[in-house]
Amino acid sequence: MRRIWIFLVVGLTAVLITLFLYFGYPITQPAAETAVSPPVTIPVSQGDVEQTVTAPGQLVSTQDELLSLEVGGRLRQLNVRPGTIVQAGDVLAEVDPNPYAVALTEARLRLKQAQAEQQQAVATAELTVADAETGVSQAQAQFPAVTAAELRLQTAVEAEQRAAVEYDKAVNRPWEPDDVTESYRLGLVAAQRERAVAESELTAVRNQQWAAGEAIASRRTQVEQANLTLNYLQENGIDPLLALAVSQAEADFAATKLVAPFDGVVLDVLVQPGETLAAGQGVLLLTDPTQGEVRTTVIEEDLPLTQLGQTAEIFFDAQPEIAVQGTVARIVPRRVVGEERPLYHVYLTLNDPIPPGVYPGMTADAAIIIARHSNVLRLPRALVPTRANGTATLALWQNGQEQPRTITVGLRGDAYVEIVDGLEVGDEVVAE
Repeated sequence: MRRIWIFLVVGLTAVLITLFLYFGYPITQPAAETAVSPPVTIPVSQGDVEQTVTAPGQLVSTQDELLSLEVGGRLRQLNVRPGTIVQAGDVLAEVDPNPYAVALTEARLRLKQAQAEQQQAVATAELTVADAETGVSQAQAQFPAVTAAELRLQTAVEAEQRAAVEYDKAVNRPWEPDDVTESYRLGLVAAQRERAVAESELTAVRNQQWAAGEAIASRRTQVEQANLTLNYLQENGIDPLLALAVSQAEADFAATKLVAPFDGVVLDVLVQPGETLAAGQGVLLLTDPTQGEVRTTVIEEDLPLTQLGQTAEIFFDAQPEIAVQGTVARIVPRRVVGEERPLYHVYLTLNDPIPPGVYPGMTADAAIIIARHSNVLRLPRALVPTRANGTATLALWQNGQEQPRTITVGLRGDAYVEIVDGLEVGDEVVAE
């Protein structure tokens, strides 16, 4: 019994000591410090800053052509329908070629006949020239020489002069017998006769020369006339209208077929087989869907900022994930009719191929780049409250605390602002 009381006393004592220790001493351990959470920051990056003009519009075709036949007639064949894909050189339609084939045959026959007549006339003229040249040669061969007659005359004159001298000597010699003097006189008379005969012969030869010269001149005139005729025939040839008629008939015959001038798609067919067509009448509308440009509209506030040659980024609603590069090609300085707002057309050429599945008439959204600074320091535009003097004050997060920083701003783009001074790449700017 006593032992039980001892255990009760000891247990009670232990309980009292425990209660005293628990409630009798205050807790003196220091509380844990509360951690400071960093704010949301945006790092300064390096890249391009662009300022753009928004220009919605649509793709328009640059190669639509209304095809027609240059000749009229009954439409015999029509090989296409709307939506038919064609290649350059394909025969799209044809009118009855028979009347044009007959006309071509007749024109060729007339030309061939004229060519044959021309060849015959040239051959005759060449023969006439040859005959005339032969006549000249023959006349020249009959031209007499005067040298022998002139030599005989000279010899006769000299003989007459010697006979006259001898006769004068005989007359002046009284002692000469009369028969001797008479013989000298007779010799002089004979010499005079020989000289007269030689003169006659020379005159006759010269008359023959004159006649032969006239004959040669006449034959040469014939040669010149024959050559003129030949040259005229060779230079002028046949009537040029005959060759022109053949060329026209060939062109008309070829024009009975309507051939695709380029690869494309038929948009519309305007005629029916069996119909009689007039020359120049529209047959079908052909387009090349790979050739186009974007016609956009720009508000009047942005038009002064838009210049020829500026680049543009274009997106089509049919293929929104594909960006197509373009260039400002034309600006129409006239307000678009029918629009409530003052809008102006700006045309963009495409530097990239038209995306598959995009066709003329489909809508497009273009961003015309009016200013661009490349490889510069930048921050999101919404983060930089720029003042009128081109400065801004931001809060940087450095060493666990915010530090105010005044910066200089450059180009204010659509998404980013250029940082000219006050920041470096990687600086953390408080975004709140």
